[in-house]
Amino acid sequence: MPLIKIPRNYLIAEDENFITADVPDSLLQLWQKDYQKVIKAKGILKYKKAAMLSHVESLRREWDG
Repeated sequence: MPLIKIPRNYLIAEDENFITADVPDSLLQLWQKDYQKVIKAKGILKYKKAAMLSHVESLRREWDG
């Protein structure tokens, strides 16, 4: 779950369970674009995980010498 920062001037109400904010559409679109980049990066890392782990293991063997 992504964390977001919302400027306090958008805050409408706050209680123990909820925060209500009136956020402009332009700001929501920016957040959506940024979140899509994060999702894409997670996918790239998932497919390269095996290669990264094997590289780390080879570096460890070199250090242990």
